[in-house]
Amino acid sequence: MHGLLGYNAGYAENRDAGSFDQHQKDLVWRLLGNAPITPESTVLDVGCGIGGPSGWIFERYRPARQIGLEFCPSSVRVAQERWSDTPSRPIFVQGDAHHLPLPEASVDVIFNLESALHYADKNKFIAECHRVLRPGGVLCLGDICTKWRRLFGFFELLDKVAGQFSTHAHLWSPREYLSAFESHGFTVNRHEDVTQGASNSLHSGLTTMEKMGWKAAEGFRGRFFYLRFVEWLLRCRLMSYDLFYATRK
Repeated sequence: MHGLLGYNAGYAENRDAGSFDQHQKDLVWRLLGNAPITPESTVLDVGCGIGGPSGWIFERYRPARQIGLEFCPSSVRVAQERWSDTPSRPIFVQGDAHHLPLPEASVDVIFNLESALHYADKNKFIAECHRVLRPGGVLCLGDICTKWRRLFGFFELLDKVAGQFSTHAHLWSPREYLSAFESHGFTVNRHEDVTQGASNSLHSGLTTMEKMGWKAAEGFRGRFFYLRFVEWLLRCRLMSYDLFYATRK
């Protein structure tokens, strides 16, 4: 899992085909769908991590501005360094999803993948997306969801453990997302459940890592077992992986 440019669950039609890198890219393209990205567009990737999806989107579409926003300063630095030698590149900035540092009606497409589960106030984030999007602009949001929120009180316990077990997860159900989009002035054009594809991808990526041996997992071992658990939760449908494509009214 080391050396990856992105950290999302990925999407795979089956467990045994393709690389985990490709599965992650496939999830990005599936979420974006037919988002109207042109050479004149401004695209904002909220929760961009170390910049993989921002870079992939920029390379494929060449929008006028590709902005990656990330809360963790160290991830911002990694993303900036990876693109430092390229004259034409995405912009990476540190910031809070609850307070997007952009003017009203200044963005054409917002991309948010597997990040909103960590937001303490998702309603505030969605309201901020509505504020910075132009009328007709698109919010592409993919997130881990659950209908069984009470079963996941253990996440709060994990947050008290330092290091790679901390999640700060605040899970919503798909219905809560749909209701929030509507109440904040969005029309949901597409809602897709890709739980099976995400589970397949995680299984494939983690199995590949297992074959590399215990030494290859150094520094990542705790996270490995955590992701195996997430894969099991997805496979058992205690969690779902949902993609939403919503247009600002």
